[in-house]
Amino acid sequence: MRVMSGPPAPFDRRAHRLRRDRAARLVDAAEPLLALLAERLLDRLDDTTRRFARALDLGSRHGMVAARLRGRVPFVVSADLSPRMAAPAGAQAVAADEEWLPFAPASFDLVVSALSLHWVNDLPGALIQIRQALAPDGLFLAILPGPAPLAPLRAAFLAAEAELAGGAS
Repeated sequence: MRVMSGPPAPFDRRAHRLRRDRAARLVDAAEPLLALLAERLLDRLDDTTRRFARALDLGSRHGMVAARLRGRVPFVVSADLSPRMAAPAGAQAVAADEEWLPFAPASFDLVVSALSLHWVNDLPGALIQIRQALAPDGLFLAILPGPAPLAPLRAAFLAAEAELAGGAS
C-alpha cells in the first residue's frame, strides 16, 4: 500500500523530460517564436546599467537564449530538464530539473527563464532555489504564459463539462 504524503503532483516530471527529449529534434521549427521570446527577455537587460559576469539560462531549449546572452555575459550556463535539449548549448550545458537545482548558493548574478517554470510542480520551491543560486544583488528575469493563452483551453473544458455533465460548475 502506498501512502501519499501530500497532494498529488500535477506534472509527471519524468514524462515531461521524455517529451522534451523527443521535442529536441524539432525545436528548430519553433526557432522564430523562441527567438522573439529571447529578444523580449533580453531587452529587459537594456533597462539596467548593471553588467553581469555569470548567468544561468534555465529551460534552455538548445541554448537559444544563452547564445544571445553570451554577447553580454562572459560565462553562461544552460540548464534544461532534458539532456537532449541541453546538449546543443555547448560546454556549459547541464541537464537539471528546475525543481532540484544543482547549483551552489550565489553561483550566478543573472538567471533567465523563458517558458519553462510553468511546468514545475512546486513553483514557490523552484523560485526559492533560483533565489539561492543568485548572488545577493542578482537579477532574475522570466517569461511565463499569462491568462490570455489559457482562455481557449478554459472554454474547451467548460464546453466539454457542459456536454458531459449537463452543465458547467
